[in-house]
This record gives sequence, C-alpha cells and structure tokens, in this order.
Amino acid sequence: MAEPLKIGLIGTGGISRSHLPVFKDFPDKVKLTAVCDIFEDAAKERAAEAGVDDIYLDYETMLNEADIDAVDICTGHDTHAPIVIAAAKAGKHSLVEKPMGNDMDECRKMIEETDNAGVTLMIAHMLRFSPTTEAVKKLLAEGELGTINAAKIDINMNAVGSLREGHWMLDGKAGGGIGMTNTIHETDIVRYLVGDVKSVTGVKKSISKRLLNGAEDMLCATLEFENGAVGTVMCLWNAPRSPVSQGYTLYGTEGALYSLPTLPIYRGDHFGPVVVSSPTRDTPETAPINRRDGNPSREMKGLEDIMGHFKQLEGGNHGLPSDNCFSNEILHFAECCQTGKEPISSGKAILGSMKLIFGIYEAAATGKTVQLADL
Repeated sequence: MAEPLKIGLIGTGGISRSHLPVFKDFPDKVKLTAVCDIFEDAAKERAAEAGVDDIYLDYETMLNEADIDAVDICTGHDTHAPIVIAAAKAGKHSLVEKPMGNDMDECRKMIEETDNAGVTLMIAHMLRFSPTTEAVKKLLAEGELGTINAAKIDINMNAVGSLREGHWMLDGKAGGGIGMTNTIHETDIVRYLVGDVKSVTGVKKSISKRLLNGAEDMLCATLEFENGAVGTVMCLWNAPRSPVSQGYTLYGTEGALYSLPTLPIYRGDHFGPVVVSSPTRDTPETAPINRRDGNPSREMKGLEDIMGHFKQLEGGNHGLPSDNCFSNEILHFAECCQTGKEPISSGKAILGSMKLIFGIYEAAATGKTVQLADL
C-alpha cells in the first residue's frame, strides 16, 4: 500500500475548512503536514483545527522547507497561477481551487509549467466528484433522457449583501465577481455532463455600488454546444429577497432532470437533490397523459399529469469513496499524484470551462457572439 500523500495547505479562508474532513476520515490516503497563510493567527487557527504543527507565513518557504508532496491551494483567484508555477518548479503537485486562473494566458502557463515539471495539476471543481453528479452522468450515459437538447443554469443569492466591504470577491482585479466565483461551478458541471460549448453570447451588469474594478453581480448568457444543444445562464448576486438557488436543468428528447434549491451550500454536495422524469421511472399512475388521441388513459388532476411526474434520484455514494464531494476530489487528486493518472478535472480538462467564462465576458464587452475556439 502506498504511503499517504503529504499535503501542505496554502490559504486558510472559508473554503479550506471544507477540505479538512478528508484528512481525518482517510488518514491512510492523505496527510496534512503543513499549513500556510499570510496571517499568522489564521494559519495557527486552521493548523490547530487540523492537528498540524508545521506553520508557514509564505508559500515559497513552505515549498522549500516543508515535508510535503503536494499543495492544496485555497487562496484568492489572482494568486493561483504564481503559486502553481512556484510549486511546479519545486517539484510539488498542485490541487488549486477554481477558477484555474485570471485569464487564458495564466491557465496555459500553469499547464505548461506543470507538464514540464512532470507534476499533477488538478483544479478543485468539486461538483465533478459529487455522488449526485456521478448518478446523473450514469443516467445520461444509459440514455435515460435521450438526446440532451437544452440546459439551463440558475444562480440566485444575495452574496453582495453578505460580504464585507472591500472583500476580494467584490473586486474585479482580484478575480472577483459572480462569474469567476459561482457561475463557473455550474457552467463547468453542465459542460461536464452535456459536452463542450461552441459559442456564447453574454451580458454582465454591476448593479451594487459595493463592487470594485469591474466585478459583476449579474451575468446572463446563451450557449451553443458542439453537439447542437443550447443553453441559458442566469446568475444573480444581488437578489436579497430571492430564495437561494444554485442549480441546473437538463432537457432531453425522452425526459428531463433538475437540481432542487439548497440552503446552505457547501454541505458536501453543493446542489440540492436531483429529480428526474423519464419513461424509465413512469408507472401507469405517473406516465404523462396522451390527450392527442382524444382518449386519455386517466383523468388529469394537475399539470404534472401532462408534463411528467418527477422523482428524486436514488441516494448513496454511487461508487465514490465518500458522500462528501470535497473529500472525493482530494482522494482522486492523491490517486493521480501517486499513479500518474490524468485527473478528471486536470488543467487541460478545465481549459474549456475557463474559455466558457472568459467567452461570456468577451461577448458582454463586445456585444458579439464569441466562438470559443478563438480564445
């Protein structure tokens, strides 16, 4: 059996806390051996929480001195590229929080440097490692919904109102804004499930006066997929009276599915449960009524009798080691580092998701349809 992968945590913000359970639950697979943050009190707090003694205040020193095989980068968006590149030059693998980088040049440089160093680069798109996503991917592969013709992405929350003044998520120069912070989760998972996007149109708005340097709190887009499917994106960060929702809907020739709203997020699966309507799940009492022949099979009691009844997907881990998507992604990262396997969310795999977000931004700036192959 391989020794546990020794990991150094860089950045102790809120998302890093979601990464800690895996080290307690799977000590034979991964071991947290060092913690780094530019704020000493924050580093000490997270280290104490994780039972780690080795603390650093700058990542360069950690990379040179700590007993680590890899780094888990949970810092602000504008720091991802320099830390990954420094880690590659030190011979360390990198798991880096989304978004991968602040522009396409950064993303490509990260791939180039990690490839040259022969180390793993994985982007922490944890929704790819959710049991729900695993179940949906299997369902689609089996053709239960037929051909996917359309996808819809919705985000509604009051993030602007909940963040402190000057927070980096409100600052465009730091990689803030709803697109790079939240939209990228949903667009990546829909791209993972449906396929690559060919072209986009987009509109972005900065409504709140608290936003800095062009960060946006509203993002709308239309998508055309390579396989001919179409999609819409509606993301709001300034919706104080709206029910919190982060999710997606897929429409196929044989059925449909959508994720239910969930609050709070970051409880291991991010989305709420997924519900499905398809012939596979129909019974005589729930199959859509065919009224075209003038002889319906039963009395219509509600719209669901025409549109189809939705049933929640089965629970369980669906073959994954845990019901926690953060733990699953870190275990997958460790496996890839130790075996040389290509990660499901490798830098190369996520490049298309970055093109999608930057394509929406470019479309919003130019008012033109953007072909992602040109980015």
